[in-house]
Amino acid sequence: MSAVGAIGTPPSESPVPRKWWALAFLVTGNLTVFTAVTMMNVAIPQAQAALEFADSTRASVVTLYSLCFGTFMLLAGRLADAFGLRRCLCAGLAGFAVASALGGLAPSIQVLLVARATQGIAGALVAASTLALISVMFPEGRPRVRAFGLYGMAMGMGAAASFSLAGALVSSMSWRWVMLIDTPIALAVMLGVIGFASAPTATATQASRLRLGSAVLISIALGLLVVGLDRAGAHGWNHGPAGILMGSGILLIGGFVFALRRSRDPLIPLFLLSDRRRLSAFSAVFLTGIGVFAGMFILTALLQTTLGYPPLLTGAAFLPWGLSAVAAAQLLGSITTRLSFDMTLAVGLLMIAVAMASLSLLRPDSAYATGILPAMLLFGAGSTIVMVAGTSTATLNAGQHSGIAGALVNASQQLGAALGTALLAAVITATIQNQPGNSSSLTGYATGSGFGAILIGLGAIGAMALARMRRRAPAPGDRT
Repeated sequence: MSAVGAIGTPPSESPVPRKWWALAFLVTGNLTVFTAVTMMNVAIPQAQAALEFADSTRASVVTLYSLCFGTFMLLAGRLADAFGLRRCLCAGLAGFAVASALGGLAPSIQVLLVARATQGIAGALVAASTLALISVMFPEGRPRVRAFGLYGMAMGMGAAASFSLAGALVSSMSWRWVMLIDTPIALAVMLGVIGFASAPTATATQASRLRLGSAVLISIALGLLVVGLDRAGAHGWNHGPAGILMGSGILLIGGFVFALRRSRDPLIPLFLLSDRRRLSAFSAVFLTGIGVFAGMFILTALLQTTLGYPPLLTGAAFLPWGLSAVAAAQLLGSITTRLSFDMTLAVGLLMIAVAMASLSLLRPDSAYATGILPAMLLFGAGSTIVMVAGTSTATLNAGQHSGIAGALVNASQQLGAALGTALLAAVITATIQNQPGNSSSLTGYATGSGFGAILIGLGAIGAMALARMRRRAPAPGDRT
């Protein structure tokens, strides 16, 4: 059975139009689950005022979603491979619609946090299935390049536009609508996927190889690590329980790696990790998650709390991010013909690192055009370059493991987002606590941004070093 066959159409009818309609719905669904983070960033001050939760809980509203999204992602990819990509995608969209309604109607912070966690779990199922479906529908050649280019352009532009949409909703209606609006969108996408997308069905053999134990182990391990970082951010690095949580998470990650190497049918097929190009892609996407989501968190906080931007103006301030993402997606084809894969990743990471570094130079009297705008442009272009190049390479020729390959891409990004936001929030909080005075918040954001710039800059240097090594001894299939 064809992976791209149109549902209910005569054999003589060309499947291409249905394929591109399916891509539109898939991208919309994926964008919806990813912008659940960006839109909530804008709504947090109003949600905090309405539900009366502490400042230390602000980051948790963001990181809890990313935590559940990232830690459930590998299991979601395995489920998608086992039970069918389209079936799991529709289940995720339905769950996301229900969780969004629950969050939008939340009477307390506790209910909001439960809704955010549920959104994250459902969103993982959506994202893992989406990338796998795109990879299966566009297996090679120019259609694949075009499909992933459109995917990257839409994700970058949509992420930036989501800030404007969130600002408009918060200003004209209520913070609750940044979640409520996702319910009809998710349901509409589900109907579109049912009507236009098709994928191979799972086999009983695949379903018997879920390796739930490994999936649960890595989910718990990563969850403990992120929660530990979150607690360190709220209570300081000397907080005993935070250290225990982080240490336990690291030990369990070690246990997972050991089990992975010994298993005959591992949760993550080893060929996905032994391929140097895929491993470079996963690493670059992880670092991009750190930079982009931490950058969004810091920029939103700076604009609203330090520079005093209202929600609508905050949203408009992010529009250049989307415009630069579109420009980068348009130029990516010519970039990849002139640069090797590793150098392409290095360029994208370097842009993100410079954007983070520029935030550390902001002052209370910084102008938007000279202080914020350059960071917006660099974030948009750099993240698009890494995500499009990394995603296409990581899922290429993954075959029956397309679901887990797509899940690894999204898991890398979302775990980078959760770990990065939690880590930089801890650095920011510690700096603010040790820096009394009116400028303490700005100093904290500057320190966190500088720390993030160093991390991502080291990743860019590593990618450039790999490029030099491969020019000397290219691996089979590598472009020199």
